[in-house]
Amino acid sequence: MPPLIETIATAARRDRLFDGVARLLVGCSGGGDSVALLDILVGLAPRFDLELAVAHLHHGWRDEEADADQRLVEELALRHGLPFFTQRVDLSGAAGSREEAARNARLLFFEKLVDRWNADAVALGHTADDQLETVVFHLARGTGRRGLGGMRPRAEVGEVLIVRPLLEQPRAALLDHARSRALAWNEDSSNNDISLARNRLRRRILSDLQQINARAVDNVARGAELMREEEEWLDEVAARAFEEVSIEEEFPGGMALREEQLAALPRPLRRRVVRRAIELVRGHCRGISHEHVEWVVAAGEKGFAARDLPGVRVTRDGARVRFLPLDGRQLARPQTG
Repeated sequence: MPPLIETIATAARRDRLFDGVARLLVGCSGGGDSVALLDILVGLAPRFDLELAVAHLHHGWRDEEADADQRLVEELALRHGLPFFTQRVDLSGAAGSREEAARNARLLFFEKLVDRWNADAVALGHTADDQLETVVFHLARGTGRRGLGGMRPRAEVGEVLIVRPLLEQPRAALLDHARSRALAWNEDSSNNDISLARNRLRRRILSDLQQINARAVDNVARGAELMREEEEWLDEVAARAFEEVSIEEEFPGGMALREEQLAALPRPLRRRVVRRAIELVRGHCRGISHEHVEWVVAAGEKGFAARDLPGVRVTRDGARVRFLPLDGRQLARPQTG
């Protein structure tokens, strides 16, 4: 077994990456990282008792080049005797950035395939280089510790469990592995398009970082891992604090915190408890910014009556801070049968 595969197997056991995973979809674009991922997982499948299938989304961009990617991935799946799933989408009218549209389309594609093939997880070929890009992006846009932890090796994304076996490996090591195995892959010409934010970051800022320190990729990957470990510990501390300050809320779907006990918590812990309350009411924290959370945290110091945040109304009556579900501008009540 090649040394890189042994290294990845050791990390997978340490992180319990494949716990509860028997049927694994492998996302493969046809690029070097994902081709290496497929080869590595074929080697690891017997060791972790994994049944594999290959998934490829054709974004409808890059014309013949994208068609060639699809053919390459299909041939790889056929060579390994694996089920192959593909779909072509048209994202020309999608709102938002091209990168965001592609990411959303891939997630929807994976969600459907997970149900169709009864998969337990989807494996993606993100590398330590991708981790560096992600951490720098988060830092530039404004983030806390969670964002500085970057991508997780194993994480729930929407309705899909995503695993990233290559996350600690630099891209150069993956391409060396692919060459040593005489694997063929396609280069995506859109990677040269600096109108895309991630390409600008990769070609300008990240190349400069690696000239300053050749181990920038490894160093950031290690730092992100430390952040994730500390974040998990802080989440446990926050969960205990939340149980101590939360009280029953009579409004259906609502949540309440004891104001005096909340105010007594250290400010960083208050932020986490407030975010947890919002998450329980909404089911997620998308659209909730640091400023939203900070407003709730500071509101007890300044005094306030009520304020509507995305998907949740926050009110205060002197004894409780209440979090109530919103549907638009109206309080939302769970539907009863």
